[in-house]
Amino acid sequence: MKKWIVHSSVVALFLMISLIGCEKRNGDAIVIGKDYVAAVKQGEEIKDERAANHEQWIVKVRMRDNGRRIEVRADRAQWEKLRENERVKITYRIGKYTGTVWDAEIR
Repeated sequence: MKKWIVHSSVVALFLMISLIGCEKRNGDAIVIGKDYVAAVKQGEEIKDERAANHEQWIVKVRMRDNGRRIEVRADRAQWEKLRENERVKITYRIGKYTGTVWDAEIR
């Protein structure tokens, strides 16, 4: 029980620090590709290092203002609807000090 409380507190503290150190941005982007990563079942050999216990639909976009490439996790319906060279609006969080994109979504 005590380990769980300590672990939860550490995770909460890390999330608070990471959100404080992030800046929210948005802008226009162009879809440059799409990728699908299948889920891995327990005991199954991992063929793709990105594989997890759930399916992933990834949309690769290039920001129009600065050319930055971002991978956005989408739901299946949104992933199927998007086509290459299509314009989309993106909202993302970027680290103030590192410039790392932490979270992105298609609006």
